[in-house]
Amino acid sequence: MDGPWVAYDVASEASRPCNRVYVWNVLTGKTTVVSGKQTCHADESSTGSGVRELAVAAPQVAWIVNQGGISESRDQLYTSSFPRPKERRLETAIRTGEASEVATCGGLHAGGLAGTWIGCLVGNGGFLAVNRWSTDTSDNVTSRRLSRIGTSLRRIVPGPGSMDAVSTDGKQVAVLRANGSVGLYSTAGKLLRVVTPSTAEEGARGDYVVALTKANTLEVFNSHSGKRLHVWRVAQRATFLDVSSKMAAYAAPLAGGRLPNAVHVLRLPSGKDRIVARNRVIANQIRGVELEPTGLAYARFGRVVFIPMSRLLR
Repeated sequence: MDGPWVAYDVASEASRPCNRVYVWNVLTGKTTVVSGKQTCHADESSTGSGVRELAVAAPQVAWIVNQGGISESRDQLYTSSFPRPKERRLETAIRTGEASEVATCGGLHAGGLAGTWIGCLVGNGGFLAVNRWSTDTSDNVTSRRLSRIGTSLRRIVPGPGSMDAVSTDGKQVAVLRANGSVGLYSTAGKLLRVVTPSTAEEGARGDYVVALTKANTLEVFNSHSGKRLHVWRVAQRATFLDVSSKMAAYAAPLAGGRLPNAVHVLRLPSGKDRIVARNRVIANQIRGVELEPTGLAYARFGRVVFIPMSRLLR
């Protein structure tokens, strides 16, 4: 989500034999198909995951299509724009080998696949970025870089410190590194600061730098000084963290559950946490959470839901 624009993908099925990427303006209600003929066939491979990642930074949308077979996997990066969409393939990455396990980001569990990868797609405020890296047959990462997405890919951060991009507000981009630290870069690639949460699993850049830890806490840092301000308790198995407007949003199971079927909003200055949406049907688990000054959007089976900011502030 970027402002009022929510980008989402709908997989193909028997009654709808074409995969499509859409952009929905939550203020006007208008929905635009931004993908084209190539993405239509994204689900037509034996081991691929179709449209695996998606980001929007108005007026541009980017997505990664993953397709593959027994001994090959391929990522293709596409872009389009709105309100006059035109699908364009920017980059292709291919790796080969006997695949037993495939990572979606970072290449740390490549499962014997050697070659190139594209992943860790982030976008907001007119800025889109993605990681590219290479692996050998022993799962060693042999090269890595963070690139800005425009009419082409332009490298802005090289080397190990560039992995993995997790969030951006359009002015800075947060990278969750293998050692657990979070590097904050300008959109031109200048390292601004490094913060080190304890056991970070997810990170988000907004009014603050916020890290979701394995200890079921949110660690809140000042985005300018890097000083840790707060540590707040969150629900167990929290996931899909996003930050905006001095709030954090995330999904987590309801009490006694294992799958994320409730959406929480936590006030970062006070730590006050409340559930703003819940789904008790197992099939309706939350698929993603996005928080913007406009409001909150999340996906569940067959539906994208929007909650205006005015309701979140009650």
